[in-house]
Amino acid sequence: MWKAVIIDDDRQILRIMKKAIPWERLSVSCAGEGADGEEGLKLIKEHEPDIVITDIYMPIMNGMEMLQECRDMGFEGKVIILSGYSDFEYARTALRLNVHDYLSKPVSIDTIETVLNGVIKELEEEQSSQTLHQNLTRQLEYYQALYESVWMKSIVVGMEDPMFIEEQKESLQLENYKHQVVVLSFDVNDSDNRDIEHLVEKFKNNHDSSIVRMDLVELSIRYTAVLLKFDHAAAAEACMGEARSFAECLLGELPDAAVIGIGKVVDDWREISLSTEEALRAAEEEANPRRIRSYSELAEDMENLVNAMEFTRPVSFYQEISETIKHNQFESTLSVLKKFVEECKEEKRYLFYHWKRIGKEAWIITTFSLHDNGIKYTEIFEEKQIERQIENLENEEQFQEWLSRIILNVQEYQELNDKENRRHKQAVDYMIQYIYENYEQNITLNELSEQVFISRNYLSQIFKKATGHSFNYYLTKVRMEKAKQMILEGNLLIYEIAEKVGFKNTPYFSSLFKKYMGVNPTDLLKK
Repeated sequence: MWKAVIIDDDRQILRIMKKAIPWERLSVSCAGEGADGEEGLKLIKEHEPDIVITDIYMPIMNGMEMLQECRDMGFEGKVIILSGYSDFEYARTALRLNVHDYLSKPVSIDTIETVLNGVIKELEEEQSSQTLHQNLTRQLEYYQALYESVWMKSIVVGMEDPMFIEEQKESLQLENYKHQVVVLSFDVNDSDNRDIEHLVEKFKNNHDSSIVRMDLVELSIRYTAVLLKFDHAAAAEACMGEARSFAECLLGELPDAAVIGIGKVVDDWREISLSTEEALRAAEEEANPRRIRSYSELAEDMENLVNAMEFTRPVSFYQEISETIKHNQFESTLSVLKKFVEECKEEKRYLFYHWKRIGKEAWIITTFSLHDNGIKYTEIFEEKQIERQIENLENEEQFQEWLSRIILNVQEYQELNDKENRRHKQAVDYMIQYIYENYEQNITLNELSEQVFISRNYLSQIFKKATGHSFNYYLTKVRMEKAKQMILEGNLLIYEIAEKVGFKNTPYFSSLFKKYMGVNPTDLLKK
């Protein structure tokens, strides 16, 4: 409900307006009344009303002085002036102070009600616009956070788009640094009881380190990577020492089952994924908890080194599923998956522990492809659940069954979404047709929402998204276009045209016509 205050030094006028204006029907509450500008100023400060109805000539502080002070303090409410004087200077000041309407006394309650209706329509449109702006801002913030998280994750696991990175490498701060990845491995049951970001900040604040920057990347529910950046001139041995010091500080505050793996130092950002693989392998192969192990230490065991080197990333498979998902070719995606699994079985291409890695990378590829299609994967999947499923992958059959479920869930989501979009389009088409056929009637959004079986608020959002205008604006625009056509035909008087397009109040119709068409109806008639 909107709030209004009334300010007038004539007590009788105050009583009449408070009693006669149909506040409840207009969804407006009268929050208070004042007899001079000073009282009015206090009312406005106290209640922060949406609407102010005020006189000009009042004792102590006149209406214009009160409004000037209100605007100076940031008050943005709608103002209606009721004045017994038609003073040009006051009218000009009212324009400067963004007054909605300037009415000369005496004025009827019907006129006030009509003007209030116009004010309320503007308030509703502004509120709708503000809500849309806030929603867009939140979406942009979400996508910005997702975007930054996604590209960092893609670089760390080696799935980046080379052309994009080349264009953005300065803003991503990838050049002129040495890079090294530290991976923290946790027991799944401890995953919700850690705050790595807090520990990293604590290390930064309490240690004089040559690490220039640290970026956290959550790889799964079990693994978190920290990408360390060093000055390009730093020696690799010194970087390794700093990385180990950092790992030791973290290990002292991590759960008992935690293990830390350290990858090699790389000069080129394109090799960050290699450092990640080494750090992961070191963490995976370390059987004892509360240990730090670098890949160079792991490499001393030649058997483990051979196992670590034998993995070949299935790049062509990733490319094919990415393309088919982007084009919503889900049957083709399943065919590509089936063919890939059959080839892997026949050639015995991968060992059991490779399927976790393939699962992680296939999931990242899938989320990238969905993002390119404007789909938030978090609306379909719960990421921690996906990560737990990936941790259990050990063979081709499990991988095929898991990824098939992912693809089928995406397909079902798309089909439901497409069906809903078609329903929305039909609803908007019906509303537009109804407006053009019944513009002279008292059409309301509530009436139409009952006809299309969609709630009023949701229908308002759908209509605004489809047409770019609010329902009330669109309806008024159609009425003004029809009115213009009738005026140019020259067969009817202005008041008759106003009634034929749904307006009983001719002055209000004329003011709206000028607002939408840029000229008064009578001026158009002269042409």
